[in-house]
Amino acid sequence: MAVLDQGPKPHSEPASDRHAPRRHLGAYLTAAVLLTALGRTVIVWLYYDFDYVSSGPDDFLTALYDPGVMLEPELFSPYVWAFTVALLVTGLVAALNRRAGRGAALLCGFVMFATAARELVGLATSDQFRQWYIGGNDLEFAIISSWVLVLLFSGTVVVLMLRAGERPAAGAAGVPARGSQVFVVAGGLMVVLGLALIGWIVRMLTRDGVDKGAYFKGLVDAGESSYPVLAGSAEYWSAVFPVALLVLGVLALLRRPVVRGASIALLGVFLYIYVRQMIGMTITDYPEELPEGRRIPVLGWDAYTEDTEGWLTLATYVGGSLIAVAVIALMLRAPEAAAGAYAPPVAGGYLPPQPAGAPGGQPAGQPRYDAVPQPPAGAAPPPPAGPPPAG
Repeated sequence: MAVLDQGPKPHSEPASDRHAPRRHLGAYLTAAVLLTALGRTVIVWLYYDFDYVSSGPDDFLTALYDPGVMLEPELFSPYVWAFTVALLVTGLVAALNRRAGRGAALLCGFVMFATAARELVGLATSDQFRQWYIGGNDLEFAIISSWVLVLLFSGTVVVLMLRAGERPAAGAAGVPARGSQVFVVAGGLMVVLGLALIGWIVRMLTRDGVDKGAYFKGLVDAGESSYPVLAGSAEYWSAVFPVALLVLGVLALLRRPVVRGASIALLGVFLYIYVRQMIGMTITDYPEELPEGRRIPVLGWDAYTEDTEGWLTLATYVGGSLIAVAVIALMLRAPEAAAGAYAPPVAGGYLPPQPAGAPGGQPAGQPRYDAVPQPPAGAAPPPPAGPPPAG
């Protein structure tokens, strides 16, 4: 009775819907340290490169929202700036042991791994790219070691977060989780947006004079770029977004909770790029007035209304931004999983949820383990505890 009185106990502390199990805390904290280290590395290089470029901090701050500002390649690109913020925010979310941090960390890990691998391939295969990159300075070791660290750190994050996964699709227990329909809606929107972006890539490849082989080789080899760009060319990043959108869209259609953090991170970066471009289209005077000084010509809204392709471009900018906002809003309120769908098995010592109204977690009408057993109604009285005294 003493053993029964203790009652069954779970083997591990149950995790909340938004927090990961404590047994994965080490993996989440390690991923947080590595992701924030990657973000800080970019910031350090930006700070260092200001001593070697003519652009000042005020030019950089203006370029954060104005695509017409011309900056040196050493200051990276808007894609890198946005993903640097994503790395830091994702690291913070992972440090808080939030489940959404796992999906965002996987996205950032895969993207940074691919970017570092492409950069190292270019440095290894192209003498021209290597000469532009590290020729004339004594930073060869620092540059190469930085990209190697990005490769190792991002690969480690991917491995850790893949091993920390344990939750199947929301509602996998048989009944869809309440609110899990938002995964399907968000997944459909991401697939539509991804296909639209793929369509623009196909349109570009079908133009006269475009070398298709060089384009696809440039996606994996930074040395194929026609002009020097650090950490990914515009063609590279234009391919990253549709591929990631299609993968996340399919996962969302399958109601995989891991897509929450990943889609919020990806669409957040995507929204920044598109909003920045539309701000430039709003404040520009080109082609009525030619840009002066270190300015890049940016077409205004009116320039896109002269033909069908221009209208489709506007539809992509505006529609893509609206889809990004909608998906982020949907994923913020999406459930992590169905309630009880991931509880340990009963054989593992976990007491399954009991009917409502039962005191102490016991089914209605069933006595507790430490209660004195009572004979059923109408049964014979129990025998005496001992023999009657001699009379």
